[in-house]
Amino acid sequence: MFSVLRAGVPRQACLGVRNMSRSVRSILDDDSTPVDLSEDNDAVDGIRSPSYRRKPPVEPTPAAWQAHRASLKEAFPDGWNPPRKLSREAMDGLRQLNRVDPETWTTPVLAERFRISPEGVRRILKSRWTPPPQRRADLLRREAESKLQYRQLSALRERMEARRVLQSREDIRAARYGELEFRDGEDDEATDSVPVRGIHSRDRLAFE
Repeated sequence: MFSVLRAGVPRQACLGVRNMSRSVRSILDDDSTPVDLSEDNDAVDGIRSPSYRRKPPVEPTPAAWQAHRASLKEAFPDGWNPPRKLSREAMDGLRQLNRVDPETWTTPVLAERFRISPEGVRRILKSRWTPPPQRRADLLRREAESKLQYRQLSALRERMEARRVLQSREDIRAARYGELEFRDGEDDEATDSVPVRGIHSRDRLAFE
């Protein structure tokens, strides 16, 4: 009977059943292997914080630090000494603009508006140092004194420039006046050498 049934079943069907039984057996065998899910469980349970909340490593990274230092030395061989320096109020305003709307007030825009280099803007935004109250008061006082001194020097330069312009005008006017007097003297000498005929234009007539 079995031979008859076997004869009625195609050979390919028998091979498919055998292969299926082997695949099922292999899957069951693989399920018996233990799998370590501790890392996933920690992430799901909140034991391990997500990647965007993790802090950078506290351990030093000498290779990266040396590369960064070498790039800074190459970019600034004489050290960081910008030609234009901002006051404390300007730096606070720069940070405030970037904090309120960072998409609009980007580093290039701030560098253009405050007329400093992009590297200076990056350093100001990165710096979180705030002076103590007494130190801040001293800095504000010094900045006010420097501004007052600059204004006084500017006013003195303007006055000196105005005096120089007035003096040059007076010199030009005096030179022109002297030239006119010299010409008048030459005319007088010419009239004295030539006999006068008729009435001269400079003669004064009086009735007796």
